[in-house]
Amino acid sequence: MAKRANSKDGDSFHDPVDWARHFWRRHGMGDSEDAFIAMSSVLRFHRLMADAVEAELRSHKLNITDYMLLMTLLLSETGTRLISQLAKALMVHATTATLATDRLEGRGLIARNPHPTDRRATVVSITKEGRALVSVVTDSLKTVDFGFAGSTPDDQRELVDVLGRLRSAAGDSDVPLRTAPA
Repeated sequence: MAKRANSKDGDSFHDPVDWARHFWRRHGMGDSEDAFIAMSSVLRFHRLMADAVEAELRSHKLNITDYMLLMTLLLSETGTRLISQLAKALMVHATTATLATDRLEGRGLIARNPHPTDRRATVVSITKEGRALVSVVTDSLKTVDFGFAGSTPDDQRELVDVLGRLRSAAGDSDVPLRTAPA
C-alpha cells in the first residue's frame, strides 16, 4: 500500500484505490474485497485512459464512438458493415450507432446505402475522406499512447490477455484465445 503516514481519517493515502481497500477492511465489508478493488482500479484507469483519448479526439471533432466506428469500418475486409453489426461490435445500442452514422455521414466520412438483398438493413461504408481522417486521428492518438502512457508493450499484451479471459468469462463472444505475438 502506498501510504504517507498513519491517519484515522484516511487522508494519508496517495492512491485512492489503497484508500478504498483500507476503508473496506476498516468497515468490515467482508468477502469480495479483491473484486471491489479490481473494479475500482479498472474504472479509475478507464476514466484516465478515456480522458487522454477524448482530449485528442475532440481536436478532430470526434468522440470515442465515432472513432471506433470509423476504425471498425477501416479494419474490416471491405470497409463496409451493417449498422447492426457496428452496434454489436462497439457494444452500443443500435440508436447510438445510427446517431454516430448520421454525424459521420454528414461530414462525408461514411456513406450509407440500403442493403442489396434485405430492405430492412442499412449498409455503412467508410469513404476516402473517412480513411484519411481516421489515419490522422490514429497518428494523433499514438502521441498519447492510446491512453496507456507509461506502459510497455509487454504490459499492454498482458492486460489484453487478462481482460480477454475476463471478457470471455463474462460472455463476450468475440474474445481471442491469446494475444497475437509481437
